[in-house]
Amino acid sequence: MSTVHTNQPSQTKATKPVLRSCTIAWPIARNAALKAQPDLGFSAASAKPIELRITVVSETKARAELHDPATGETHTIELGAPRLTFVDAEPFTHIELTDAQSLVLSATIKREHNQDRLIYARSGLLTQLDITGGRYPAPTLSTL
Repeated sequence: MSTVHTNQPSQTKATKPVLRSCTIAWPIARNAALKAQPDLGFSAASAKPIELRITVVSETKARAELHDPATGETHTIELGAPRLTFVDAEPFTHIELTDAQSLVLSATIKREHNQDRLIYARSGLLTQLDITGGRYPAPTLSTL
C-alpha cells in the first residue's frame, strides 16, 4: 500500500469575525454641552462629562445619542437616512456612517490579539450639535 502526500493543510484556518457592531463615545465637557444644547436639560451639578455615543448595531443600522452618565438620561439624535459602509483589510476595519446631511462617523479599528483598538475616529455631529472646539479626551471604543 502506498501513501499519498499533499501540500494541503489538514485543517482550514479559522477566519476572524469581522467587526459589525460597536459603540464609539466622545466625552464632552459638561459646560460645553450645556452651552450648546440648553434645551436638553442636562444637570449643571455634576462634573462628569456628557457622552456623544455613536453605535453601529449591524451592517445596516446605527444610532446616535447624547448620554448624561450623572442622571442616566439619553437624548436620541435623529439621523436622516443613515448609510453605513465597511471596508475590511486585515487587521483593520474602517467604518463610514453618513446621513442625508453629512458625515456622522469615520472610524478605523484594528484587531490585535482578539481585541479591538480604536485607531482613528471623527464625527461631524460635534459641529452639528454646536459643541465648541477645544481639547477633549480621545473617544473610546466598546464592542457589542
